[in-house]
Amino acid sequence: MRKMVNMVNMDYISDFFGFMKKATTAVQTVDAIRERLDAEGFLELNMNEPWTLNASGKYYLTPYPSMLLGFTIGSGQYLTTGVKMIVAHTDNPGFRIKPSPEMNSEGMLTLNVERYGGPILNTWFDRPLSIAGRIAVKSDEVLKPKVIHLDFQKPILTIPNLAIHMNREVNKGVEIKVQKEMQPLLTQLIEDEIKDNYLLDLVAEEVGVDRENILDMDLSIYCSEEGMLVGVREEFISCPRIDDLSMVYAAMEALVGSKHKNGINMVAFMDNEEIGSMTKQGADSLMLRTILERIHISTAKTEQQFTRQLMDTFVISADGAHGLHPNYGEMNDITNKPVMNKGMTIKISGNRSYASEVETIAAFQQLCDKAGVKYQKFVNHSDQPGGTTLGPLLSKYIPVHVVDAGLPMLAMHSTRELMGKKDFLDSIEIFKTFFQLEE
Repeated sequence: MRKMVNMVNMDYISDFFGFMKKATTAVQTVDAIRERLDAEGFLELNMNEPWTLNASGKYYLTPYPSMLLGFTIGSGQYLTTGVKMIVAHTDNPGFRIKPSPEMNSEGMLTLNVERYGGPILNTWFDRPLSIAGRIAVKSDEVLKPKVIHLDFQKPILTIPNLAIHMNREVNKGVEIKVQKEMQPLLTQLIEDEIKDNYLLDLVAEEVGVDRENILDMDLSIYCSEEGMLVGVREEFISCPRIDDLSMVYAAMEALVGSKHKNGINMVAFMDNEEIGSMTKQGADSLMLRTILERIHISTAKTEQQFTRQLMDTFVISADGAHGLHPNYGEMNDITNKPVMNKGMTIKISGNRSYASEVETIAAFQQLCDKAGVKYQKFVNHSDQPGGTTLGPLLSKYIPVHVVDAGLPMLAMHSTRELMGKKDFLDSIEIFKTFFQLEE
C-alpha cells in the first residue's frame, strides 16, 4: 500500500513539473488549465451565451485570457447548499517587454522591459529566459482583432551579470536599476543586420503571420528552467513560479479528482494579484460575483436563495506563506514559525490583510484533521508589515466565509522558489477532502 501511495505522489510531482513547463505566464497558465479540464470532460461556457446547467455537470469559463473559473455540480440536491471554493492567482512577479524594445550596443541586441510586481531582481541574472504572451493581429472586425497566444518554449534570452572585477562592491549590496541593468540580451547582430522590429520578425515567424498584420504585443519574459526535487532526501521542490501556481495546480487536481453529491465545487483563478488585483480579471472586481449570479440564475434560484447560499459558502484563499528561513529565523514571528514539510499554513492578521477569522480558522483546522494532515499558523513579525492576498478582496464583494492559507515556502518572488514536497502533496489531499465534504 505504501508503495502505491508513493507512486501516486511521484505521479503528482512529475505531472506538476510538466504543468509548470506550460504555465509560463498567466495566459499560458490558463491555457494549460483548459487543456486539463477539456481532457476531463468539462464543458466550456461563454459569458455571451445563455447557460443550461445540470446535476453532475462539469463546467469552466474564461471571461478573460488570464482568468479561469471551473466548477462541478453535485449529483443530488445541489441547490440546497453553499459553494465550496478555492481561489488562487495566475500571475507571477517578473518583467514585461515594452513596445519598440530593441536596443543595440556594439551589435549586442537587448530588449527594453519594465518590472511587473515585486521580483527579487538579482535572481534573474545569468538565467536561461524565454518569452511568452499574446499578440493582436488584424481582422475584418475593427473592434475585435484576432488574438494569438505564443510561447517560444526555449531559452532565447539571458541577463548577464557584470563581472566582479568591474563591480567590486556587488557582494556588499548594490542597488539594481531595472532600466539599465535588467535589459535581457536577445542576440548578437550579424554584420549589417537591422535591429528595428527584430523581435516583431521573430514573433511573426513563430506564429506564422505577416509582420505587417501584427498590431500589438503583450509579451513577458520568464525563467525557462525546469522544476526539480532537491535535498538529500528529495524533500524540497525547487521551481520557478511556485507562488502561486503550486496552489493553482493543487486546486485544479482536487476539482477534477473529487466527486460530490451536494452543492457546487469551484475553483477561481484570478490575475494581477502581484500588482494589487485592481483589474477586471483580478480579485478586486465584480467579475466573480457576476459569475456566481449567472450560475444561480441558470439554476432557477431566487435572489433570496442566492443571498442565503452565499452566506453558506466557504472559500479557501490559497497563496504562498513565508516559511522559516534557517539563516534568518529572526524575521519570523517569535512564537509562530511555519516550517516547510510540517503542514499547510493558516495565515492570520490582526489588521485583516488576511481574511481568516476564528470560525474559518477553526473550520480549516478541522478540515486538515479530517484529511489526516498537519497544519501551522503564520502571523507577521510585529515590527514588519506583511503582504496581503485574495481573501480580503473577495470578501468585499461577496459575504462568504474565507480562510487564507498556503504552503510555507522560501525565496518567495525569486526566479526559483522552494517549497516542501510533503506540504505540496498534503495540499492536494486537503483540497480533495474539502471538495468531497457532504454536510
